[in-house]
Amino acid sequence: MLKNNDKIPSFDEIVFESRNKEYGAYILRKKYVRTVAVAFVVAMIIGFLAVFIPYLSYKKPRDILLGGGGSGGGYRSVSLDMEELLPPPPEQIYVREIAPPPKKPATIEKSVVYAPPEVVDSLPPVFPELATADEAFTINTDTLMEMYNDIYYSEGYDFGLGFGEGGGSGAPFMLVETMPSFRGGDINSFRQWVQQRTVYPQEAVDKKIQGRVLITFIVEANGAVSNVTVIKSVDPSIDNEAVRVISSSPRWQPGLQGGKPVRVRYSMWLGFVL
Repeated sequence: MLKNNDKIPSFDEIVFESRNKEYGAYILRKKYVRTVAVAFVVAMIIGFLAVFIPYLSYKKPRDILLGGGGSGGGYRSVSLDMEELLPPPPEQIYVREIAPPPKKPATIEKSVVYAPPEVVDSLPPVFPELATADEAFTINTDTLMEMYNDIYYSEGYDFGLGFGEGGGSGAPFMLVETMPSFRGGDINSFRQWVQQRTVYPQEAVDKKIQGRVLITFIVEANGAVSNVTVIKSVDPSIDNEAVRVISSSPRWQPGLQGGKPVRVRYSMWLGFVL
């Protein structure tokens, strides 16, 4: 039985009673409690420093007084933490460039431009050397016929040139002392009148037909226009329009030969151009 002053053996001593205590696990077991205590103290010191050092480096924010001012109350202290924050960098937005759609080629509509028919006189000046009508009719008739044949028959036209006397139904004249006049003007006035009233046939426009029509007509002794004939044709629609316009001519002032009204033949080109 143990006495009061006897030390109670520890668990380690009991376990290592009959074993070697100078080496191995016994030494480690003996130092375990001391080692744990030292480790605990060191851990506490490190934890304390980790918390206390940031507190020491922390700057106390400025106090801003809010209230009505004066020496009285109404003030209250508000703690504001003013951190210097850098502005955020601008957000860069990358927009993918989209190529514009290719432009459609401009459609060019082919338009048909109607030009008023060109009215020209088919009779070239064959007697530039004649000064008066009297001198012109002193030329031999055969010579005059030969000169006109050279002009028109070379183109394949037969105008039935005739020379006669007086009016009535005799052969028409080509040249007379006083040529017929249209509304107080000459053949140019009639050309303008024809151009203003000629309508390009739609059928010819659709078919894109154009050309020059040669027309002959007679100004009668009473001033009426008759015997409108197509000598050179282009198209039936154009030929009919040319005949229609000339046939609708109002009366002329008849031509005079020897002081008497006579029939006079005219020839005229009408040009139809798109």
